[in-house]
Parts: sequence; structure tokens; C-alpha cells
Amino acid sequence: MPRTFRGFNGKAVLYPDRVEIKRALSARIGGAKSSVIPFPQLVKVISKPPTRWLNGWVYLATDTDPAHLRYWADPPKTKIGGNPQAIVYTWWQRDTQAEFIAAVSEVWQEPSQRPTGAPSEDSQQGS
Repeated sequence: MPRTFRGFNGKAVLYPDRVEIKRALSARIGGAKSSVIPFPQLVKVISKPPTRWLNGWVYLATDTDPAHLRYWADPPKTKIGGNPQAIVYTWWQRDTQAEFIAAVSEVWQEPSQRPTGAPSEDSQQGS
């Protein structure tokens, strides 16, 4: 059963094999796009906790993504709020952000943390 984590600019829906980021209407009007990130393509979960003054975010990085994300003076794909693989959380949503990160960590294991000799997810799909 999927789990939903609501953020400022949309919601993240966690499935056993993927994360879907569905944008809120206001974010779609602003040009943000929804996305689907399959776990085999996920390379790293990068996050910044919110403060009382600044929003925080969770970014689900794949190997085809830009190397750096910034808030200004960059194309929309490299901005946190406009990136289809990032979701923004406010100070009031900080518990939801922490729950989302923990839930993703339960389902997905970072490639560098996998035991040596363990089959990759790509080789398991070919079986």
C-alpha cells in the first residue's frame, strides 16, 4: 500500500518500487512538473532540513541529474523548487520530511551501502 507525504509544493507517494512526486496545482501553474523515480535509478537522497526562516527540501538524485542545485540564477531544472525530483517542506512540515526520508531509507539502500557481492537491482530484474 502506498504511503503519502505532503510537502509545500506537492506530495511524494512512496511505493515499494518507486517514488512519485505529484505537484500541487499552484506548483504546476508555476511550471513545476510531476515525476516518477524508480528505485533502481535512484543514486542518492539529498536533503536539507527546514528552519523557521527557510524551507527545507528532499532531492532524489539519479545519475542523469545536474551536479549542483541552487536557488537562483540557474535554469529551472537546477533550482530546488522547480526540480521535478525535489519536494519542498516548511518548518511546520519538518516531521513529515523526516518521516519521508526514513521511509525511503527503509525501502531503498544507497549503492555504496549495499553489501559487496550483493546482486544489483538491475541483475535481479533480468532473472
